[in-house]
Amino acid sequence: MLDLYWRDSQGLKTSLTSFCLASKASEMTGRRCLGEMEAQGIVERFPDPFDKRRIYVQLTAAGRDKMDACFQTLLSGYAQTCHDCARKCGDVPDGTRQEVPFCIAIDGVRRFRR
Repeated sequence: MLDLYWRDSQGLKTSLTSFCLASKASEMTGRRCLGEMEAQGIVERFPDPFDKRRIYVQLTAAGRDKMDACFQTLLSGYAQTCHDCARKCGDVPDGTRQEVPFCIAIDGVRRFRR
């Protein structure tokens, strides 16, 4: 899904073979997963107009909307985490700092240790 999303954003087409390879699954598993995603209406297949042997796969509008919603949720969670960290790691009135575990500041920018 992520590969399809990125390729779509770049205006690139994705062949069925590339789709299966990107999933790191066997072709049979990739095709089965593709069938499930088609049933959910998030991807669709269409033939190459110049080479009838090739099949392309793309996200549907609903699939793009779901991926957009997923990223929005992730970014909102990240923003809230950064806000919480800044609030807890910020200087307190007595001049001390209250550090949050796994939170570090590098060049004034707070980052999370992995």
